[in-house]
Order: sequence, then structure tokens, then C-alpha cells
Amino acid sequence: MKIRGIRIIIGGALLGAAGIVLAGASMAQEMREESQAMVLMRGLPTLGTSNSLGIIELDPESDKFGELLNEVEQPDLEHPFHHLYYSPSGRLYSTGLDPACSLAEVGLARDAAGMAAVTGFDCLDTAGQMVGEDIMWAESNGTEYMFVTFMAGTGGDDGGSLGVFDTETNAVVKVIEARKSAVGEGEPFIMYPHGISAFEDRMVITSTIHPDLATGVGNSVTIIDLNTLEPIQTITVENEKPVGFPSSPVEVLFARPSIHPDIKPAVLVNTMFGFETWTIPYDQKTKVFGEPAVAYSGAQNQTAVPLEFYTNETELFISHALPGVVKRYDVSRLPELVSTGPDIVADPGAHHLIFFTTKSGREVVAVQNNLLNLGDASKNDPTDVDFMVGLNAHTITVHDLATGERLGSINFREKFNKGVDNVEALFGSGFVAHH
Repeated sequence: MKIRGIRIIIGGALLGAAGIVLAGASMAQEMREESQAMVLMRGLPTLGTSNSLGIIELDPESDKFGELLNEVEQPDLEHPFHHLYYSPSGRLYSTGLDPACSLAEVGLARDAAGMAAVTGFDCLDTAGQMVGEDIMWAESNGTEYMFVTFMAGTGGDDGGSLGVFDTETNAVVKVIEARKSAVGEGEPFIMYPHGISAFEDRMVITSTIHPDLATGVGNSVTIIDLNTLEPIQTITVENEKPVGFPSSPVEVLFARPSIHPDIKPAVLVNTMFGFETWTIPYDQKTKVFGEPAVAYSGAQNQTAVPLEFYTNETELFISHALPGVVKRYDVSRLPELVSTGPDIVADPGAHHLIFFTTKSGREVVAVQNNLLNLGDASKNDPTDVDFMVGLNAHTITVHDLATGERLGSINFREKFNKGVDNVEALFGSGFVAHH
């Protein structure tokens, strides 16, 4: 499925098909692209709305705060796009929940007036891999590839795969699979992979939950050798079961010196249903992973469903969907979690973040507060997963980065009759190191 315009990037400038820089830069500058963001919006069936991708103004000091500056319908699919990622060369990709479009490249350019606009979508061939989740670019034997986790893999009750793609052509280079039902007892396996992170020649992916949210739940992470592109170890990260489910590791961060020179290499893992953040030590010389340990217990600290890891130059941020807070830690002290201040109090479902400065120069963070937008029957938005209902505030909140003060809020359900699945900086302009 190819429905996007031509886009060429040279030296960071977006060019038209004829190679001429698109006009209107002064207007784009006046609009302060730094405070604009890409949002994936999910239609709520009972409200008659459909899935779309938009560009929204997030600066609470702007008279256009909360306005959609550009919006296009997502392809006509049963399930929506899921997460947005920029490649190192500036190409924009989205993973997707629909088997017919589980990975897509998004066309993004400036129009004749200099305003950013989505020009279309190119649904990519995934070699049968379904339900795309996270993307990371990493090297294997000196060649850079795009790695994508697919929670359903090529299907089945214990499905899941890691797709390896050519960064120029988007062609599938390899499908990495290792079904638990097919490997020997104690052998590494890949099941329902979601989170992904890497350091040197080791990549870590999580085992989260079957895409139908009913068939199975994982409790481990799997190590991939980037030299051979094969799984070499599976590590269990499970302790308490506060809701009776396996721990469901969701996002993972390989803490590494490239993030901050004082970091001691280790893997950090958030367990969605275990409510915990784990650390797994890593010996860079021997390439041996140590004994996993709980670094933070949500059950003991009245938080639940930890989701994302983000860093800037000085802090690590971890979003917790319940009650809807973002905790902050000294990035130089990782893997030890040393608090740098009070929680940023967002809304239920606190999830993805972006960072930018307001018109007056105030440093802020925007928090997207939704897990899966499954809806709330009491508000005429149907869902059959009661636990998820409380994780969907349908908002983006904007906070002062230093104090956590809430400066503004956009309720997508009230304003657009939609939920908000993901937020990402426009053209990658908001500083964020994710995964």
C-alpha cells in the first residue's frame, strides 16, 4: 500500500521533487515548530470518529495551544497506527496494530507556505510479521539496520519476532523468531516482544503480552547477539504479582555510557503488571549479564503500570500510568535510581513524553496520558478489558520541567471525540533520547 508523496532529505533540509527548497521558512519559524508535535489519534467508534495523524500546537503560551495544524486520516484499517519513530537520517516511521499495516513510513514535508504537513503513508512489507511495536536503529557487523519488534510475529499463541530491515530500501533482511514451544527446555525464546534497546553488540527485547490481551503474558527479556542476529539468553524478571498476572515487561533501556559517561552499563526493565522497575547488571568486558534485581516497587510506593523510559542530558524519566505520574532520576547515577525531585503529576495513563521550550524560553515536558485508548463503557466508549479503563485519560498535559507545575491540558476526547495514542516531536525537534 503506497499512498505518500516524494520526500528527499539532504543536509537536514526538506526538498521537493525538483530539488528546490520549499518556500515559507519564515512562516514556519513564526509558528515555532519546536513546540509542535505529531499525534496519533484513535477514533472512538461510538462517537463516529476515525483514526488519524495530526500536527498539534503544544505551547501553552501560544494562542493556538491545542489546535490541530494539520490532520490526515490513517489508512482504512481495522486497527490504528501505534508508535512514531524518526530514523537517524530523519525518515519517519510508524508501527501499527493492524496485520495489514504493521509498519509504515510516513511522508512528512513542508507545504508551499512552509507549514509542516503529512503527505501520506507507505505500508511496508514485513514478511508476515504482525502488530509492530518499537523500533531501534543499531549496527550488526558494521552495517546499520532498522530493528522492529512484532508482538504477534508470524502468528500463533506464542508468536513474536524481531524484524531486521534495510535502512535504505525498507526491505526485510531477516525475521528473528524463537518460539517457546519450538526451542528446547532452558533455551532462549522470543515471545510477544515489545521494548527494545541495545549497547555495543547486545540487544535486549521484552516479552510483554499476546496482542489479543487474553492468550498469554510474558515475564522475561531476551538477549540478541548482534553479531549473529540470534537470541542467546532469556532472563526472567518477575517478583510480586499485584494483579495476579505474570510481570509483563514492557519497555527496556540499556543504560550505557553514550547516554552519560558516568553510567555503569545495565539493563533497566519496566514490568507493566508487576508494577516494578528492574535492573540487570552487565559486564562490558565479559559480556555477562548479572542477577536481576528490583530497583523500584510500585506495589510498595502506590504506583502501577510503569511504561516508558526517556532521558535528557541530566535526568531519566519513567512514566507510571497509575495514578498518572512521571518519576525522575539522576541519569549520571544509573543504574541506581536516585531521585532528582518530586513526581510530575499528569493524568491516568501517563505514557509518552516530549521535551521543548515555550515561547518565553521555559523548559517544559508534554505527557501523553493514554495506554491503549480502549475506551470506557460508562462514557459510551466500549471496552472488554476492565483493568484498562482507568488508563485512558485521553489527554496531553504540559508541565514546567523544573517544578512539575501543570501549565496546560488538552482533552482529546472532549475536543476531537478521539483518544491520543502517541506523541512525538515534529521533525524530531523536541530533545528526547528514547530507549
